[in-house]
Amino acid sequence: MHVRLSRWRLAGIGAAVVVLALAALLTLRSGSTPAVTAAGASFASGRTVTDLARAPWYGLRLLIDPLRFSEPPEPARSQPRIDAEAGILVDLDARTVLWQHNAHEELAPASTIKLLTAMVVLENYRPDALITVTQDALGQAGDETKMYLKAGDRMTVAELLTGLLTVSANDAADALAVDTVGTERFVAAMNGQAAALGLHQTHATSPVGLDDPRMHSSAYDLAVLAGIDVTQWPLVRQIVGTRYAVIPGTAVHGTFYMTNLNLLLSMYPAATGLKTGYTGNAGSCLVGMAARNGHHLISVVLNSSAYIYSQTRKLLDWGFVQDGLPSQLPTPSPSPSHAPPAPASPHH
Repeated sequence: MHVRLSRWRLAGIGAAVVVLALAALLTLRSGSTPAVTAAGASFASGRTVTDLARAPWYGLRLLIDPLRFSEPPEPARSQPRIDAEAGILVDLDARTVLWQHNAHEELAPASTIKLLTAMVVLENYRPDALITVTQDALGQAGDETKMYLKAGDRMTVAELLTGLLTVSANDAADALAVDTVGTERFVAAMNGQAAALGLHQTHATSPVGLDDPRMHSSAYDLAVLAGIDVTQWPLVRQIVGTRYAVIPGTAVHGTFYMTNLNLLLSMYPAATGLKTGYTGNAGSCLVGMAARNGHHLISVVLNSSAYIYSQTRKLLDWGFVQDGLPSQLPTPSPSPSHAPPAPASPHH
């Protein structure tokens, strides 16, 4: 079921100037595919842009969306036991909270913040827009997750988003920021976007999600970001539900083979996405999504002290059982064996 969401643009405030043409900022590649450069951005045709004269994200649009999740009059009698610092389970169709634990606590988000990165990108750039990767976008540490871009690669926005949302590629995140409008302006747009959505527990300091004392989000905010991403953009739903992605080589970049880091896709039959995260401060994090009988649930588990995928599938399955659907989890044996947590990929 596709949830229809209204879209509005920010109105100018005070001396704000509405810009109807950005010819000086647009760099178009000859032919039908626009190019995005660090000097400007290519926008989908027929869309208006509000340029707040002194806003640090000048020239970038912010999406206003009414998605909120309301709390039920009373919680369910049986509650799942989830070993995590914070978490939430929401019904995307009914827009209600089914379960929550410290859902509004500000915590390190790790790479789940890339849900906000993707939102800023898709609100401003066409999926087929070309971005030329520069060396400035390739300064990641050796232990960061990457899709292994090279300077000079010319990638479409959709291709970079594929790396961003499957293998949590930090080089893709940096290319989408550094090689479009620059990191400072892009991150300002991320924070402007979070504020425009009323997500006041979210503050970004990078498009990547590496630990920073000023970087934080909450389980509730991440559930809203995930819900908007998958309802506004079919491309996001397609990417996050892909277990194996191949970007064929062209004259302007090599071939990329990527296996989605989200093991929920293979561990829970109803799973349809979404986004992993791990850093030393954030711990194991997972935004999960599943669909059964046209019923869509989104879960967020932050800083889990147990195996994150077991916690997430238990939470999602509990939600479907509340709706009268049978459990999809295997029946426990009399003497269950507890598998050790899978090794975490640092900094994703």
